[in-house]
Amino acid sequence: MSPEFTSGDRSKASIQPDIQTRLRFLALSSLKGLGPAGLRDLLAFAEQEGVGCGGDAFWLLVLNLLQKQQRISTDELHTFEQRISDPFSDGLVWPERDGVLEWLQGHPSRQLLALGQSSYPYLLSEISDPPLLLYLQGDAELLHKPQLAIVGARRPTAIGLSDARAFAGALTELGWAITSGLAEGIDAAAHQGALQANGKTLAVLGTGIDRCYPARHKSLQQAVANAGLLVSEYPLGTPPRGPNFPRRNRIVSGLSVGLLVVEAALKSGSLISARLASEQGREVFAIPGSIHQAQSKGCHQLIKQGAKLTETVMDMHEELSHWLQSAAPMPVHSEPFGSAAVDPQRSLFSKAAASGNSSKRSEDRSPEEFASPEAYQIWQAVKAGAGNLDELVLHCQMEAPQISQHCLMLEMQGFLSQNAGRWQTA
Repeated sequence: MSPEFTSGDRSKASIQPDIQTRLRFLALSSLKGLGPAGLRDLLAFAEQEGVGCGGDAFWLLVLNLLQKQQRISTDELHTFEQRISDPFSDGLVWPERDGVLEWLQGHPSRQLLALGQSSYPYLLSEISDPPLLLYLQGDAELLHKPQLAIVGARRPTAIGLSDARAFAGALTELGWAITSGLAEGIDAAAHQGALQANGKTLAVLGTGIDRCYPARHKSLQQAVANAGLLVSEYPLGTPPRGPNFPRRNRIVSGLSVGLLVVEAALKSGSLISARLASEQGREVFAIPGSIHQAQSKGCHQLIKQGAKLTETVMDMHEELSHWLQSAAPMPVHSEPFGSAAVDPQRSLFSKAAASGNSSKRSEDRSPEEFASPEAYQIWQAVKAGAGNLDELVLHCQMEAPQISQHCLMLEMQGFLSQNAGRWQTA
């Protein structure tokens, strides 16, 4: 039976325009058994069907599709239907909603933003797995300002810290906003350099937006909230978890038109950021250093692979300054979001997902080499030919976020690599 959509409690809805739609997306993001890949396919399928994202017809289509998914229990589907029918109902037991409404109440600088809404940053919506929800605190207009990302080592040299601050400050004076991850080292120096130059900076967090990690960055995080923008895809209260940090890097690069690596070791999360930026069609820049410094070897590798050797701010600015000519970044690709994302043979909403081609084979490894049995299971699945997220979900019977986090960690540890958008054993 189709739900009857209601307007809900308008006093609560007045906290933020269109909060009802955003709460419905909150319910969707909390649905177990769907995962980022399924959510992406669902949104793309809705667009393919000509159903506008967020309207009543969209939610009816979502319910119809979800009812066909065996991974979602009947009880969970019933709860989801109740939540989207009237997100403000006092009769609903929904702690996440209550926490979000309390977090928003009385704080106009705080927002919850859903994929598909007009204020969602266009460049981020174009990446292969854009976050369904963004928790924001600060100046949300910065999402639409041309941004450059600066990332690098957590334990940089003194020269690296100085370069990060100097590049960030000079780039903000030229009109750029600086985006980074608030991590120790180069990230923090980039934020500091932008703030010291009275420029704008965005910090993408690997925790809930109401948490601070590392704790010593509490004052810096507050300074970014006051003069720039905090961004997180993680629910309120999410603690620091290792896999969250490499995953948030896709947002750092996805929001930006170019990414600068200041210092990075050969096995560094910054190299994953650079790889993500390249896959997203962003320009990658790297500052060279001494051949005797471990922190320079990652940058040298990127330069060998095609990143632009960067000695001055103008090396970046002259190549990308055309982005500053308009009030907001224009699309990197001309096709609308989702038009190229749905393959009827691979979509989670088709009768079956394709098995894909076999990935590169490598020597057998023992389970003891891996951090967990789940990580070993995923590695075995990739070796058997499951190369993308949808295939791994079907093969491993795990939730997509768990698989994504394991894959990123396996890549950092050298067990997996990516080729043409597919995982393969390294």
